[in-house]
Amino acid sequence: MFPDNRLRELRKAAGLSQTQLAEASGVSQPYISQMENADGTTLDIARMRALSRILKCTPADLLAVVDNPDRLDDEERELIARYRASGMAQREMIRRVAEPLPVPAEPARRTAVA
Repeated sequence: MFPDNRLRELRKAAGLSQTQLAEASGVSQPYISQMENADGTTLDIARMRALSRILKCTPADLLAVVDNPDRLDDEERELIARYRASGMAQREMIRRVAEPLPVPAEPARRTAVA
């Protein structure tokens, strides 16, 4: 169901074992294993939403063949929240600190293989 072991990648990035993900999403560990191994297991939208909530991604991220460069991790979300909660003077200080930092090149994107 999930291309290129996408579910496995997202699960590991979240620091979860198959058993932990299964318990949190209400399915069995063998079911998670089957989904990760793309053995034809299907998934309904409710379970996909549950998995995406647990893995802190969108349902589209679960199916993505291309990495989503706009997806934020917890630390990035926290930085944005702090910036938004700041006053104008604090925001200006943050911009001054960030200005000399390098801007990364566009991340490499995975493409589907036919």
